Amino acid sequence: MLRFGIFLLLLALASPAAAQTPNPESNPAEAVTPPPIPDAKTLAANYELASAIGDRKCPVTLDVKPAGPGFTLVYDRTVCLPLFAFLSETVAWAPGIAGSIRFVNAAKRTVSEFTEGIGGRYEALRENDGVYFLSNLQFVDPGDMPQFADLLGDWNLLRPGGPPICGITLTDQAAGDDTFVMSLKTGCDQSVTRFGPVSWALDRGDIILISAKGDRLRFGRQQEGGWAKVPDTPRPLLLARP
Repeated sequence: MLRFGIFLLLLALASPAAAQTPNPESNPAEAVTPPPIPDAKTLAANYELASAIGDRKCPVTLDVKPAGPGFTLVYDRTVCLPLFAFLSETVAWAPGIAGSIRFVNAAKRTVSEFTEGIGGRYEALRENDGVYFLSNLQFVDPGDMPQFADLLGDWNLLRPGGPPICGITLTDQAAGDDTFVMSLKTGCDQSVTRFGPVSWALDRGDIILISAKGDRLRFGRQQEGGWAKVPDTPRPLLLARP
């Protein structure tokens, strides 16, 4: 009888431990699959880098040519660096998790990461800086882009809040590769005549005024419909219809 009681006690102590033994078949461990990183060739294209309100923008190209910690990022440094200070830290780009686009420094650390949105548009939030957009020009709605024919004719150059300082005319007469003849009207301010624009071009939605020496003034379309020089330093300049 004593032996039977001891057997029951041992059985009672063993039962909870047996109940706690995991059953690998009933609770299989789920394998954690990291989000995919796309091939660089799927992201390589011409893009437009822009600030949140569109007052600063410049064209960039994501190339698949290796460049240090990533791939080659092509852009006009004289145009883009004054507009986007973080580009001075950026030496390359690289594909990121879930299809993002990373701008990286020499140590391969992320300077800015653009996550994919809709319609070929990517968005980056830089802490203590702001929001930036990177738009694949293959997917930009053509209806949103200014049309060449709509830009022909008379325009005024003016300072913000001031009267016109020069009248110009944009024509469709060819002046060279993708550039066209423009002319100044009489009475233009010396700041304009010193620059001496003689031709113009439509470059990825921006109006470019080109001097005889090849110097350029770039005007980007604003959200309210006007046009402003980019960058706006050292002095802002606007382009508007008379």
